[in-house]
Amino acid sequence: MTARETALQILMLFERERSRLDALFESQLKGTSLSLKERKFVSNLVSGVIRFRLLLDWKAGTLFNGNYKTALNKFKLILVLALYELDYLDFIPPRATLYEYVELAKKKLPAAQVGTVNGILRTYLRTGKTLRPEKKFKYPETRLSVQYSYPEWLIKRWLGRWDPTFVEDLCRAMNERPVFDLRLNKRKMAAREFEEKLVQAKIAYTISPCLPEVYRITDIQKLQTKGFLTNGYCSVQDESGMLAIRLLDADKAGQVGPVLDLCSAPGGKFTALLENDRILQLTGLDLRYERLKKVRENCLRLGFSNTALVVGDAGCSPFAAGTFSKILVDAPCSGLGTIQKHPDIKWRRSLEEILTFQRQQIRILLEADRLLKPGGTLVYCTCTIDDSENEEVINAFLAKVGEDYRLVPPPARLKRFLSDGQFLRTFPHQHGMEGSFAAKLEKIKSG
Repeated sequence: MTARETALQILMLFERERSRLDALFESQLKGTSLSLKERKFVSNLVSGVIRFRLLLDWKAGTLFNGNYKTALNKFKLILVLALYELDYLDFIPPRATLYEYVELAKKKLPAAQVGTVNGILRTYLRTGKTLRPEKKFKYPETRLSVQYSYPEWLIKRWLGRWDPTFVEDLCRAMNERPVFDLRLNKRKMAAREFEEKLVQAKIAYTISPCLPEVYRITDIQKLQTKGFLTNGYCSVQDESGMLAIRLLDADKAGQVGPVLDLCSAPGGKFTALLENDRILQLTGLDLRYERLKKVRENCLRLGFSNTALVVGDAGCSPFAAGTFSKILVDAPCSGLGTIQKHPDIKWRRSLEEILTFQRQQIRILLEADRLLKPGGTLVYCTCTIDDSENEEVINAFLAKVGEDYRLVPPPARLKRFLSDGQFLRTFPHQHGMEGSFAAKLEKIKSG
């Protein structure tokens, strides 16, 4: 099976199942004869089509003579794959793209539709640049939805919170090619040695101006093939996640413990806390055993063998009340802040899911309250930008626990991420990292 056929197959599965794109890549590329370069091409094609699907469909539908919505799904996917390649992969000659997708259509479609694919692509080569949705739609929610390929319900929701310029800048930033942040494992090597290894491997990098242990790269596949991850030199973790860990104050002088990561899988924040030798005792809990196995694998990769991992419900845990001095709640959420790296999220989420997450998040926070010692610190964080999962959750929690807690504003060194004077918030277009939220609460000592 060729790279383009594989891309088509993955897209058809995504359309049918709405599965996580990472899982589809893993299952469909496993055991294929495709080279590393071809796998990278497949990933680029599929991610790109999903990222720009609504815009590509609008262009294809504009050139289609008939009701595009009722056309065969395989026909539409071949068209949008070709249009994505023509629009965004300028290293491939347009005539080569045209030939490849007409040949793919011959394999996959009835003969009558092959001619239609050929005709639409030839027309697009001549007139495609004149198709501009910003000139076709009157209402901002429809224009932004089509132009940047986001569900209209989500655009309307964002326009209810922010002005149109903010929303457009946000959409544009989350449609850009992702960069990847690496957290250096300081227990394995010093920064200078790590940087020398990156240079030797010809992996270009920049260092975060905010967190010196975070390195930013674009070629994640080269990093994997050179053994940086398997050897435990570093972990892939967005800088925004490291900011939330800073709120725990576990890096201050003196030893800390016991600490609980109440939703620890897949282990990014858990392993970051393990790398802090001031933490005397760290426990991780997660609902599913299979997810905790991933955490365990990450711990072993990074050189941590003595870890406490517990299977359990974060909303009804097996621990005794008042056990922990610090608790991190990296809550299950819609993930709407991670669209740049996971474009499939915008097509897999719904308003009903967001509200379901909200109920779950409040339940987990109430359990964290039970487990936290008086005088202890509770940090709540998400990788979503939706208020319903962020500020509204904190307000609902505080309404239930009365005066037992006080909100603690982020420290001065994180003031560029300050929101409403008391929360930590990041946005891709403002901070160059994933969208996230974090709040620090202190449990007031009894008596």
